[in-house]
Amino acid sequence: MNENKLRKVLVSSFAFNPIKGSECAVGWNYVRAIAAENEVWVLTRSLERDDIEQYQLQHPDSLRNITVQYVEERFRNLNGPIGKITNYLRYKRWHWDAYQQGRILAQQIDFDLTHQLTGIGFREPGHLWRLGKPFVWGPLGGLQYIPSHLLQAIPSSVKPFYVLKNLSTAWAMHVAPKPRRAAAAAAVLIASSSEIGTKIRTLWNRESFISSEVTVPELEPVHLRRRENGEALRIAWGGNCDPLKALNIVLLALEKVNRTTLDWRLIAMGDGPLFEPWKALAHDLGIADRCEFRGRVSRSEVLSIMASSHCLVQPSLYDATSTVVAEALASGLPVVCLDHFGFKDAVNAECGIKIAPIALNQVIDDFARAIEMLGRDESLRYNMALAAQKAAENLSWERKQEVIRTVYDQIRFAKD
Repeated sequence: MNENKLRKVLVSSFAFNPIKGSECAVGWNYVRAIAAENEVWVLTRSLERDDIEQYQLQHPDSLRNITVQYVEERFRNLNGPIGKITNYLRYKRWHWDAYQQGRILAQQIDFDLTHQLTGIGFREPGHLWRLGKPFVWGPLGGLQYIPSHLLQAIPSSVKPFYVLKNLSTAWAMHVAPKPRRAAAAAAVLIASSSEIGTKIRTLWNRESFISSEVTVPELEPVHLRRRENGEALRIAWGGNCDPLKALNIVLLALEKVNRTTLDWRLIAMGDGPLFEPWKALAHDLGIADRCEFRGRVSRSEVLSIMASSHCLVQPSLYDATSTVVAEALASGLPVVCLDHFGFKDAVNAECGIKIAPIALNQVIDDFARAIEMLGRDESLRYNMALAAQKAAENLSWERKQEVIRTVYDQIRFAKD
């Protein structure tokens, strides 16, 4: 292939949006990284059209080398545990429709390769691998279980659903043919964490590139400020208010911290079914006067809150890495998190405190100790803040571009 010729890449990115976080940010940032050196056609859901077109009007160069193809979703989104099942069926149907649209495109355009991007869960690899072109899958995740010894943190009313989720994950990993077939068909696999890379090797006997799904925001460099004597420790948390985000673990830890003389404030960003129950829990624990529940906030407001905070707590029971951790590191916030999934890679001992996910009471106690440690020792917290900005470089857009270049060049050499 001519070195100067842009490769033509067909990407499936169910979530792709410049102003949203989470999976939408994953899709947006990876497609941008791909388009830096390739010509991209991206299949995404029609729900994102208004945001993308409005953003493009304000930022005319934002979709350079990118053509967006919108694929309609056929069914309405539902809430609750039953909704999670029906929404997954809706998600599967979207991938089939995206494949049909991709087939039509492939008759008009001689793509050099195809790439399955979001969602990063391994259960649904889409169908682009059927098009007969070199196929890249990832970053992929989900090859892990919700820790059974921490299921006590989940409300009893929905706990059976998450037990079933673990069972269905086992079935999808060891029995379901579709992920295995897609993995076998892939020219290259990209794992979202080292744990996922190990699982890929164990399950599918394939090696993979490791690249986190999240990307740090492009922030102006800021001079980090030391916390003043007597200034309350401002603790940030962000995420959907659902059982697996487990803010209740932090609230229970803060009740223990509240028995000490440490002055602190919690700023919780996010909305969802447990928003009101978690507010009620804070009241019952006697800490409501120190907790601000902001609800859903814009991404710019998230970054503003980060800039005025001193640390981030991330007690998630099941995640890849989560965008909020990348945003926190870029903002110079030490991160207190569980030592599993993508957090294990993103957060090191210099920029945060990782807690072994062994037992619920132990996790609560360790979160309390970590928060108090950061609140009592400003030199420790400040040095971790400096190290957080350094660690954020591993999650940069430029790093994604390097990974994509390496992955795609490997495919090119294989073709040559």
